[in-house]
Order: sequence, then structure tokens, then C-alpha cells
Amino acid sequence: MKTDKLTKLGWIAAIALVTVWVGSGFQEGANKIAVVDIAKVVEQSNHGKANQDAFAKMKKAREDLLQFIDDNRVLTNEQAQDLRNLWLKDNATAEEKSKVDRIKADVVASNKKWTELGQKPNLTPEDRTLLDEYAKRGQNMEVVARKWYGDFTNEMQAWADKQKVTSIEKARTAIQTVAKQQGFTIVFEIGIAPYGANDLTAPALQAMNASP
Repeated sequence: MKTDKLTKLGWIAAIALVTVWVGSGFQEGANKIAVVDIAKVVEQSNHGKANQDAFAKMKKAREDLLQFIDDNRVLTNEQAQDLRNLWLKDNATAEEKSKVDRIKADVVASNKKWTELGQKPNLTPEDRTLLDEYAKRGQNMEVVARKWYGDFTNEMQAWADKQKVTSIEKARTAIQTVAKQQGFTIVFEIGIAPYGANDLTAPALQAMNASP
């Protein structure tokens, strides 16, 4: 059983695909136009960096859990569920961390026993019964890991999408504030007007970092 890492997920990639138009409103007379790299504003802002760190932490925890199951396929359903609940828990207590360590140690010991039985030339009836049990667990964990991979993918994508909306809205507000202060009436995302002058990216980033 080999579970792929969550490589298709990425906080930065999700943001970088955004192309928006941000305007402070049309006014009478000539329009004053600027451009902004909203992806850069989001990614390099304190808010964006915090989201990237949180996403990376979530991603690693889930990949590590899947890898542990992949390396030790003899978990019972109860052990697997307990590990999932505690392994992915934010701010786990010392007692909860100790429980995770105990479960992991028990599972590693069982996996070692499974390997030993597989190499044993003369099996007792008890050995065969245990070997069969381990084999069933291994097949079950194959199913469990595949399901969890799907769960984690959907869960993290939903989280990233939600944070993306919030981040872009904060960036829009910062851009509109800067545009109004500097007298710009129209601000295009740089992907729409890549050669536009009057780049507001740096001041917009500063404004976003200064916002609550």
C-alpha cells in the first residue's frame, strides 16, 4: 500500500491563480490608472504567510499520519481512529501526546511481530491465527488510508478556499485604501495589464500588514 502525498494541494498555488479587477470607482474627468499584483500582496502579507504556515503544518501532519499507516499496516480500527483524532489535534495535551506514542509503539511492535511470523518456518496454530489477523488488518488499512487521503484532500482544499476568499477581500480593501489615498480611479490586476505603470503592490502590501 502506497499512499500519495498531498502534492496537488498548495496554499500559494491556490492564491496565484486569482485574477481580479479592483477599482476605487469611476469619477468624472480623466481616470488615473494603476496596477497591482494581488497574488503577491496576499502571499507576502503577514496574513498570507500565517496561512501558508498553517497550511504546511496541516499538510505535513496528515502526510505523516498516512505514512505511518503505510509503514505499519497492522492497526486495528480503534487504534487508527484514536491516532487520527489525536495526531491531527491542535494543541494536544501532554497526556494525549503520550497516548499517541503508546499507540504508535504498540503498532510498531505488532508490525515487527507480523514480519517475524512471515519469516518463521514452522507456525503454530496460534501463529497462523495471528498472521491471518494481521493480514486482514493490512487489507483494511489499505481501504482506510485511501479514504482518509480523500478526506484530507477535500478538507484542506475547503480550508484553503475559505482562507483565500478572506485573504483576497483583505487585499482588496488595502488596495482600495491606497488607491483612494493616491488618487487612482482604476486599479487593474497586473495579469490583466502586465505593462501598466503606477504599481501599487508595495504600498498595498504595507497597508494590508497594517490592517487589523
